[in-house]
Parts: sequence; C-alpha cells; structure tokens
Amino acid sequence: MDEAVVVFSRKGLFQATIAARDVRSREHARKLWPLVSPGASRQMVTWVSPSFENKKLRRRSHFRLLPAERTYNPKAHFDEEEASRQRAVHESPEHWRAKELIVAELARRLDVGLAMPWSFKDADASDYPLEGNLLLGADRAAAEHPLETPFGSRFRLDVAVLGPPVQTEPMVLGGVEIELGHAFDGRKALIGKSLGFPLISIDITEMTLAELTPKWAQKVLTATTRNHEQGRRQTYIYVHDLLYPLYAQLPAFLDSEQRHQFLVFADDDTLRKLVRWMNRLAEKLQYPKNVVAVALVNAKNEQSRKMLERAGEVVGPDWKDFNNRQCLRLTLPRPKGPADLQAHRFHMTMARLLLSHTDALVGYKYCNGVDNNHPEEDVWVAHRWIADLNSHTQHRVLPKRLAEPINRLIAVVSGLHRNHEISSPGA
Repeated sequence: MDEAVVVFSRKGLFQATIAARDVRSREHARKLWPLVSPGASRQMVTWVSPSFENKKLRRRSHFRLLPAERTYNPKAHFDEEEASRQRAVHESPEHWRAKELIVAELARRLDVGLAMPWSFKDADASDYPLEGNLLLGADRAAAEHPLETPFGSRFRLDVAVLGPPVQTEPMVLGGVEIELGHAFDGRKALIGKSLGFPLISIDITEMTLAELTPKWAQKVLTATTRNHEQGRRQTYIYVHDLLYPLYAQLPAFLDSEQRHQFLVFADDDTLRKLVRWMNRLAEKLQYPKNVVAVALVNAKNEQSRKMLERAGEVVGPDWKDFNNRQCLRLTLPRPKGPADLQAHRFHMTMARLLLSHTDALVGYKYCNGVDNNHPEEDVWVAHRWIADLNSHTQHRVLPKRLAEPINRLIAVVSGLHRNHEISSPGA
C-alpha cells in the first residue's frame, strides 16, 4: 500500500493523506500515528521502511495492514506492551548498565554545572531550529521513575530529569528511554503524544557490555544536536508540538513585542479551571501583574463571536466540536532563549496541565494580532519585505494547531476496530 490516511490533522478527522515515500523514519511514523488504509474500511496500518542490499533498493517503503485484533483497545495494548518491555529490560544486563551510565553522566553534569543541550530541526513544522537544555532547572536524575498517562495507564521512565516542584510534586523536565530496538510500537506513539517534556530515546540494540562505558554515555547524550530526521541513528529526541513554541529559535523581526498566544478549546468547566490554574502559575513563577494575560473569549455579541470564530479558524474546522461558545486565550512573553528558566517552567507546566489534566484542543499564534489570512495552511507563514530585493521573503514559523486530547485519540482508535468489524464481510 503506497498511501495512508492520517487520522488526526488540523483539517479534521481522516482529512489528510501521506505517501509512504514521504515518511522519513519510524520516528516520523510514530508522530503521524494513527494511520489507516484509504477507503471505507479504515483499517490501521503500519509503515514499513525501505530495505537495501549492496546499496541497491531491495524493497520500497510501504504501508502494511495491521491485524484487526491489534487495534482493539489502545489502553490495553499499551499496558501489554509496557509489561513486555519491562520483562525484556529486566532480563537485559546491557539495559541495566546503560541506565546506570546515563544516570551517572547526568548527575556528573549537574554536579559540575554543565548543560545538556539538544537541538533539531523539524522541517514539517518550521524553518527554524528547536533548541533546549535537558538540565535547565534540574536538581537530580532518577532511574525507574513511575509516571501515569492521561488515559490511566502507568509506565516507568528509565531515567527522569527532575527539578523543584512548581506545584506539589517534583517537576519532570525530561526523560531518557533506553531501547532494545527502535521498532514501531503503539506504546511509544502514545507516550510521545501525551508527554509535556522532551524524551530522549537511545537505541542499544546489538551493543555489548564492553561497549557500554562512561565515554559512550557522554557521546550518546550529546548526539541529539542533529536534524530531526537524519537516517537511522542511535539517539533520537521526541518533543510534543505543544512545546515547540518554548524551544523554537525564532528571529526577532517576526514580532517586536515578543509575545505569543495559545488558544484553548474545551468544555466550559475546564476553561474556568484553566483560567484559575494559569493565573496561579503566573503568580507562582513571579511574572509581573498582567504580563501573562488570561482571558475567556465569549460569543456574547457580534464582535466577540467574530473573535471566537477567528480563533477557531486557527485551530481547525472541528473547533466547534469542543466548544462553540467560548475559548481561552493565553498571551504571554515568548522565551528569551534556551536559558530562560521562568519561561521554561511556565510552558512545561502549562503543557503538562493541558495534556494530562484536560481534554483540550490547542491552537497557536506566534505573535499577538497576527492575521490568519490563509486558514487552509497548517503552518504560520510570515512575510518580510526586503527593500534591496524589492520583494518579500517567506518564513514558515510554527504550526497553528499544537495539541488535541489524547482521550479523543484513544476513542477514535478504539472505534476504528469496531467499524472494521461491522464493515468486514462475515463479521
């Protein structure tokens, strides 16, 4: 199968397609997940990478249908894969050794005040790189850190980078997973879609105990300063789109005010809670009064109705499915750079609240007041006048839609199986 349907996109459910040749890697496939076959059956598919022999193409990339029983219950499938993974890693001395070395290297860096920089460029989302420091604001690294997903499953993070709490519990600032093979799995896709922190994935497939040394740990952790997709490699970093505005290194000419805006669509009760949470968060992190502007946009009159519709046009045509009466508009300073600790803690806490504690659709405007002149485009495009050339240059900034509820994803994927059973002959 050469083409698949992307279930979730800014254009709506089942409204986007992708060719197998345009999927760059298994990691890229995870980000697109779930994918289904074209046509009425909408059976889930997996991406199969191309294979080569003596530098010659032996098999083209393609999509393969998954057995229907494997798509029945995403949560149960996640729990099953997590249990299988835990059995595998506990039986692997290489995994234990790698984990110890990663914790030790992160602790060493914290002790001597060294950063843990990472960077990559996601060409689908922006012309500008994403850059961060995994240890910004951290005070320790811990092995086997338990976490709970928004859909009620628990998993253990091989290594967690922790910092002082903003609320009650230590803040998870980053994570490291040590993999015995990078094969595609629904577990990693679901984790990637529900995390509010960067996750580094390190592949130790076919490595021996002798190869796992302190120097290896230093090298593998600094291998994240590469392009988003650069062939098969040992280290890969996952960052949720909701965190892209935190890490994107945008040029100053885009916005003189250096402020950006998040647009949140959810039910009325959730929006009211978010107003309280965001105001408390701004106060806790000592933002000056009114620097973080939290407001509900209510369709009470013609003017506010148009404001709500314009906000909805940013996030996508299905905004009315979440709330056709109001949305939350959050306007705040853009991060000053990778070392802006205040912005770092605010944006990461905001992401965790939106991804883990709400069923929300989240849109984005890279500057306050930017006009959505091309609502059909999924990524903001800025135009800059160059007088010497007597022309405009175009700059792809960031996506307009950053997040949608993981529980909605779970429900739709579960429904795919039921629909397939109904539509299949003999079902």
